[in-house]
Amino acid sequence: MASQSLRRKDAAWPPSRPKGTVRSLVDDLASHAARQPAGIAFRFLPDRGYATAATVWSWADLEARVWGVARYLLRQGIKAGARVLLAYPTGLDFIAGFLGCLCIGAVPVPVSLPRPRERMSRWGHVSRDAGASLILCAAGDLDRLSAQTAEVGIAACHAPLTDDFVPVGFDRETIRFEAGPEDLAFLQYTSGSTEAPKGVMVTHAMLQANLEQIRAGFGFTALDRIAGWLPHYHDMGLIGGILTPVHLGISNTMMTPTAFLRDPLRYLHMASRYGATVIGGPNFGYDHILRRATPEAIAGIDLSALRVAFSGAEPIRADTQQEFQRVFAPAGFSPRHWVGCYGLAEATLCVSVTPPTEIARHACLDAAALRRGNIAAGQDVTLPESGAATGGQEIAIVDPDTLQRAPTDKVGEIWLRGPNIAKGYWMSDAPDLFDQRLGGAGGWLRTGDLGFVQGGRLFVTGRLKELIILRGQNLYPQDLERTVAISDAAIAKGRIAAYEMEGGGLGIICELTRQACRDVQADAIFANIRNALGQTHGITPDHITLLRPTRLPVTPSGKIQRLACKSAQWPDAVAQWQANTVQNSTPLAPRGALLAQLQSMPLPLRKGRLLSHLRTALAQATGNAEGISNDGRFFEMGLDSVNAVSLIATLEQELALDLDATVIFEHSTPKALVDYLLARLFPPQNTRPGHPHTQATKDTQALAAVPGSAPFPRRLE
Repeated sequence: MASQSLRRKDAAWPPSRPKGTVRSLVDDLASHAARQPAGIAFRFLPDRGYATAATVWSWADLEARVWGVARYLLRQGIKAGARVLLAYPTGLDFIAGFLGCLCIGAVPVPVSLPRPRERMSRWGHVSRDAGASLILCAAGDLDRLSAQTAEVGIAACHAPLTDDFVPVGFDRETIRFEAGPEDLAFLQYTSGSTEAPKGVMVTHAMLQANLEQIRAGFGFTALDRIAGWLPHYHDMGLIGGILTPVHLGISNTMMTPTAFLRDPLRYLHMASRYGATVIGGPNFGYDHILRRATPEAIAGIDLSALRVAFSGAEPIRADTQQEFQRVFAPAGFSPRHWVGCYGLAEATLCVSVTPPTEIARHACLDAAALRRGNIAAGQDVTLPESGAATGGQEIAIVDPDTLQRAPTDKVGEIWLRGPNIAKGYWMSDAPDLFDQRLGGAGGWLRTGDLGFVQGGRLFVTGRLKELIILRGQNLYPQDLERTVAISDAAIAKGRIAAYEMEGGGLGIICELTRQACRDVQADAIFANIRNALGQTHGITPDHITLLRPTRLPVTPSGKIQRLACKSAQWPDAVAQWQANTVQNSTPLAPRGALLAQLQSMPLPLRKGRLLSHLRTALAQATGNAEGISNDGRFFEMGLDSVNAVSLIATLEQELALDLDATVIFEHSTPKALVDYLLARLFPPQNTRPGHPHTQATKDTQALAAVPGSAPFPRRLE
């Protein structure tokens, strides 16, 4: 009975849909498993190694694993409508968990997997807000998450991906949930806020509508192949990289965001090997690739199969696109590959897309006029388009003061209406944002983003709201200000402004207490701010300004005016700190080069050599050469999460040693990290079976035999 149910591929499955229900991703999956059971659905590459074997799931594999999760959830007492947190690392298990929830009508809530030693508050608030009944996670994270989730009273479980025994009444026809158009498909949390997370309620009808808009907008066909690296808990990675392939029946070859940050050229080698037709991500992803794109590193990359290179989730920069075109033209990349797109979780995902058969357009604007909201001729700003409205999507440019349609020569707020637009946030009593009236008609969403439409194409110019977008990540200034406030006692509480700088980057302005102004320890304050933001949010500011009391601009009611801070000048500032933004191409060093140097040196000199090397690498990564010390914490010296992963990747290569990206949190100073690395590389000789150093010795011996990384072999069709 079990095996028959798992392999059922006859025309009666899926059964006909009852009246009043809509097609769901469960239906899509069943169709693909019936028509192309052996076809590749997802291919997942581990974090390291160009030639390491990928894990491959066919459509039949995926379907069997999904239903295994569904039956497990039912046995745990999960019913239709219950919210289930998915706290998985990037990989195939998450996909099975997400779709398994949909099979029985449970509502998946994707969250990022907490880092080691991370406080529950970063994601525990989401579980409380969603009213989650269960947390699904990978087997390797079960013990850690169980300990952390005890404080919110939710059980963490690992769902096995196979289920050979199907109890009576647990067959697919009996347990399958028939989705209505207004039934929740999932909750997509958009806010980084720890006190007021906001979950967009994505219904099955919204999701199907947007997936069809994506299919038409990007011109997807059955011949397309996606290569992805975006995190699954963000809307672009989830809907664009996972749910779109499930809807359309096309394959996605995936790597983790950490692997991309370690070695971004590996992503293009992966796309080249598997003949990807679609790649993409935020603008910073293309910048990150360019920083490693030396002639030697890009040798062997073939992008001739490429059809689309999409860019979205943050401001698109013309200079990034021009440089990427220049560097990768020999690999087959051309301007026709660029596809600008715009979207937001409140619209499920996608709102506008450059037609892939056309070359993306640009608008040349005068920077001063642009800030005033007028479109004017000039050459100060070259703005790439964010595409044309997808099918059924309405875009209006509205004057935010009069709430009337803006004239064609004005920048205004972007308003949206369509079948993909959410009705509101989960458990929110403020639905007005989603049901604005314009010209007598309701149902319009205020995005808070600014832009204009020219020749039928949307150009996004900025934000009316105070949301900060860095590397595709939404950050709320209140969260950053709260972190800064507790970083140093010299900072006046409630007198802090976090804002996005002109041209991108994070700015922090804060007033000092009157007592602190008597003896300002500016370097210590800067270091504490950087460390707090790095540890809590994984980012580092680009500029910090310290002011005397009462200098920050405020409203009559005393509220900090963040947008005024963005353009203000501070000639009387107590002190200012500026990050070094110059970044050069930095190819990975030859594998084992530094290890060979250390092996040739006397034992007493090894620590000093490795410390010196690490300080140099830190200075290059942070632009903070004067502030680097052996005992300084990495994040207070200006390192952020992206540069931290790159630094660890470089050490891995140079020392021929596998290192987890979280090692920098466990050993948070150069001295502590060097002690750890030396213990791994040169463990004491007097080891015994079971001694902690024994495995380290085996690791080192095995790694020493690993050859240098080589490009992927020829493309696999």
